Parts: sequence; structure tokens; C-alpha cells
Amino acid sequence: MCIVLGMSQVPVVPLDRDEYWADPYPILNALRDRHRTAVTPTGQKVVLRWDDAEEVKKRPEFVNDGLEFIEERGFKPGDAMYEWRRLSISTLNGAEHQRLRSLVNRALTPKSVGRVRPVLRRHAIEVLEQHAGTGELDARVAFRHVPFLSMVFFLGVDDEEAEIIWPVLAGGNGNAFGPEVTQEIRDQTNERFAAVLDFGAMLVENRRREPRDDLLSHLIEVEEDGDRMTYDELVVLFTNIFGGAVETTSSMMTSTVLELARNPDQAELLRERPEELKRGAAEEILRHRPAFYAIGQHAAVPTELAGVQFDAEEPLSIIVGGPNRDPSRWEDPDRFDITRDPNMWPFTFSMGPHFCLGQALARAELQEFAVAIATHCHDLELTAEPAWQPRVMVNTVDQLPIRYIFDERAPRLAVPQQGRPA
Repeated sequence: MCIVLGMSQVPVVPLDRDEYWADPYPILNALRDRHRTAVTPTGQKVVLRWDDAEEVKKRPEFVNDGLEFIEERGFKPGDAMYEWRRLSISTLNGAEHQRLRSLVNRALTPKSVGRVRPVLRRHAIEVLEQHAGTGELDARVAFRHVPFLSMVFFLGVDDEEAEIIWPVLAGGNGNAFGPEVTQEIRDQTNERFAAVLDFGAMLVENRRREPRDDLLSHLIEVEEDGDRMTYDELVVLFTNIFGGAVETTSSMMTSTVLELARNPDQAELLRERPEELKRGAAEEILRHRPAFYAIGQHAAVPTELAGVQFDAEEPLSIIVGGPNRDPSRWEDPDRFDITRDPNMWPFTFSMGPHFCLGQALARAELQEFAVAIATHCHDLELTAEPAWQPRVMVNTVDQLPIRYIFDERAPRLAVPQQGRPA
């Protein structure tokens, strides 16, 4: 299918067809092999290749989507979702973005990430132990809370505080960023974001009264050249870190189980050499099954890229599955191979000024989760094929039923018993 733009026919990424969402990669491969760009059914320009996607993120003429992204989806001033995104670090560009990110980087240090590893692995193994009697579970459901629990530990949130917000976060909000947003989705999203913002405000007030050695207290205290974050910035940033990592990481964990079940040779390699190959396993999951289907940008000024012209404020989309399986960057890119060079990062966490703030934490979680599955599950297999949900931002399967034999003798990491990570 093609759309006529000007004097040319432009290929269409069929986002309006269920079969695309069921398995987008053959379609994206065919488009990318023949064209540098395409359009969505509504005419938005799409970047398909690695080099062009990288150029978009490096060139100052292109900036992250702002409020127009959710305005197009029916959200308006006063909506909880709108007010959250108004101050979200992902929406800001230029000096304001750099200011906020610099303050965050002074509080969010790589040192704390290592302490999450044994906690994440413990929670994953506990799930496997709970179902060891039958050796069967639905991975999408059973592991959904695991990234939440690791974030609770990482951020220093009390169990009592966590119980307040988990029912809200469990519902997810990815549909609000997808290509088709209904009034029902808007209503649910606003209700959830209102609850998340209230929760964040409660935590900020609590930590201001009684500071701790935790991330939120450090964010409150952090200062650079006399500058501190405002109250609203603190609330939105903390909810961004806390809530944003749960749904996407859960998606990646489900994909980890899926690919290790489909590729038993790779599971065996990871079982035999877990510390050596866990980075490669996580990077290959991120490349092969990215959590987000697309990354939005727009042209700040009139410009040209990949042989096409962009007007000022014109949006474009990087469909992550295109550059992530570009054969110009990866040999035999449709093959799942955990022995690839782990320093060849995929596009999943973006790049440039808006490189994902929590990517180090997410990578540590995925590495330990992959090791837990590979080392504690023998004869891992799918008992039914999953179906990918259509027209959503976060790639999600309807179910992932598996069967396995639990290995109680596999090694475990020592879990910190006291203190919270900074």
C-alpha cells in the first residue's frame, strides 16, 4: 500500500492492520530494505533505518515530542495526564531539559544499580518456586509485579507506601501513548495519573519531614549552582522514574521468557555461562523485542532528512523495530543470539540528549531476570502461542503460558538485608 505525497508514492506502515501488530518485523524488514522512509496510515513520516534514526537523535533540528503528542490523543489542560506530561523530563528540550537532567544525574548514580541485582533475581526465583509444583505459569501475569518490587527497593519506598500505588500501576498506561486512544482510555489514564501524582506528592511531603538515605530525599536535597528542583518537578520526576519503569520492564521480562523458551540453545548457553553472557542476553532481548513500538520526534525548523523535507513542527516517528533489525548494523538480525557484542546497543532506549534516564537500572534488572530464568528453569517451553496486542505503545502479549522444571540447586545471589540504596 502507498500514499501519494506531492509527486511521489510513499509506502505505508500498516499500523491500522491487526496482522502488522501480530508480527511487525517481516513487514518492517521489507519496507526498510527498499525504502529509507515510509508513512503511517495518517501520513506521518517514519524513519526505518539505523543510520537515519541515529541522525534524527543527533541533529538539533529534531526534538522530542511535547504536549502536542498527547493533545493529538485528546488530552487537554487540567487533565492529570496533561499536567504530568507538562513537567515531564521527556517533554522538555534544550536548556530546561539539560538543567533538570543535570540535577537528576547528581542523585541517580550508577553505584546504586548494583544493589538491585540480587533483589530482582530473588523475586524472580520466588515466582518460579511458587509454581514449581505444577511447573506451569502465565509469565505475563506471574512476573508482572517483579520490576515493581525492585523499584520499591531501589527508590526506598516502604511496603505500606507501595501497597497504596501497586493497584494503580498494575493497570498500565501505555495505551494512552498508542496510535489509537479512545475516551475510555483517556478516562482510565487520567484517573491513574491523578492517583500516581497524589502518591508522589505524599512521598515528597513525607521525605521533606523525615529525610532518609533514599533517592527521593537525595533529589530534594540536590543542588547545582544554587538551583534546586521545584515541588512540582520533584513530584513529576519521581512518578516518572517510579511508574515509567514498571510497565516497560515487565514487557521486556515477558519477552525474555518468550525468547528463551523459543531458543533453548541460547537458554543453555546462558545457563552454562551466566555472568559472561547476561549482558549479551539483555541487549539481545532489548534489540529483538523492544518494549516501545516507536519513538516520536518533530522538526523544530524546516529541514531535510533521509531525502525528504520536513516543515517546522512536523512530527516524525522512529519505529524501533526497523533500526533494531537493520542488517547494516547486525549480521543476520532476525536471529536471536545472546553472543552478539553487548556494546552494540540497540535503539530501544533511544540516544542523544533524551537517552533513557533509567536505562542502567533496566539493563541490570533484565540481566538478572534472564539469568534467573535460564539457571532455574530446565526444559522451558511454551504451552500456547501468545498473541501481541494491537495498536498499543508498549508491546504486550495477551498471555504467555509456559512449562518448566525448577532447579533448586542453581546458585543464588546474596540479598542485602539492611538499608536502602541511595
